[in-house]
Amino acid sequence: MCIRDRCRVMSRTIQPEDFGLSQHQFDEIKTVFDQFDNDASGAIPTGDVAAAMRKLGQPVDDQDEVLGMTIGTVDPEGSGHIGLNEFLVIMTQSHLGYGDAQDGVSEANTGGYVDEGGAGTQGHKSQANLPPELAAEDQAVQDFLRILDEHRRHCEREGKYIEAETASRRLKELRQHEENRRREAMRSRQTAERLGIEEAHMLEFEQFNAIWEQRMQEYEKSAEEGLEKLKEKHLAEILAFQEEWQNKLPRKPKLSKELLNMRKIQDTLARQERYQEAQKIKFKADEREAWELARLQDQLSQTLAAKEQRIRQKQHSELTGLAKRIQRGREEYKGLRQSELERRLQRYKNVKDDLTSKQNIETNSFNRLMASKLKTDKNT
Repeated sequence: MCIRDRCRVMSRTIQPEDFGLSQHQFDEIKTVFDQFDNDASGAIPTGDVAAAMRKLGQPVDDQDEVLGMTIGTVDPEGSGHIGLNEFLVIMTQSHLGYGDAQDGVSEANTGGYVDEGGAGTQGHKSQANLPPELAAEDQAVQDFLRILDEHRRHCEREGKYIEAETASRRLKELRQHEENRRREAMRSRQTAERLGIEEAHMLEFEQFNAIWEQRMQEYEKSAEEGLEKLKEKHLAEILAFQEEWQNKLPRKPKLSKELLNMRKIQDTLARQERYQEAQKIKFKADEREAWELARLQDQLSQTLAAKEQRIRQKQHSELTGLAKRIQRGREEYKGLRQSELERRLQRYKNVKDDLTSKQNIETNSFNRLMASKLKTDKNT
């Protein structure tokens, strides 16, 4: 029997309730179907299906992928025509949701995942307890699974068991494909989450190092400025000390009584015109004066050197103390940096462990859900 003959026979046995439709909805769909059934054969060209759906208010494109898959499912032989029964399957099981806002549409047509035996989970309720991959699953795939399952059940009711077996096998393949896709999507997202945490940690670590390097540079600069200022102060102290002692030096050194007495004798002999004797005394007095001046200069130099040494020792102690304080500050900065680094590393470890734990729970929940679905499929 050709497809158009089968369509004529089947169209007489179709009931609106088989598709969850009211009589008014059924009549509306059939009226449009008949408009495209130009030769009254009970079938319309598959190329006109999208146009017929648009006439029924469904904004579907001619190249809609789900529509193409659905037509391929209800017309496995690729005859290029579908009957009213197949058109009703497309309309009621379409991802466009015909009749959702109208009365009489079965709640099963708006649900979620369809089991082998036709039992479906209710969309929003089930998705609330599913992993993100299930909750965010592409609606078109869900709809196609519902369409295929409805076609299988319809073939089963009509006694077309070969077609029902083909649809059932295809359902299992698609469900396995979906499980693999979801599992891979979950793994990819989990990997992305781990990489995201790792990248955030590395960025934080780089910023942490940059901040502390800046702090250390500022500290070293401040320490260097402090040392330079102290050295300038010490130099100013030495110069001030030397200037002060230069001002304190007597303009005329204090000579000994012996030397003064020799000068008097020298003057007396010169006045008496005893020049040769005066010359001898002058020679001795000059030697004595040179010796005394050298001794005074040596004593003064020793005194100045001792005082300057004490000043320099004091300055050295100040420099040493400042250097030690700078080093203590440097060590404190290093300790603070290490402590903060350890806190950040521990926080990163806690976040990473928490994510690993959540992902393990998510993976286990996904595996249990898939195992439950597999068991359900085997029991149906």
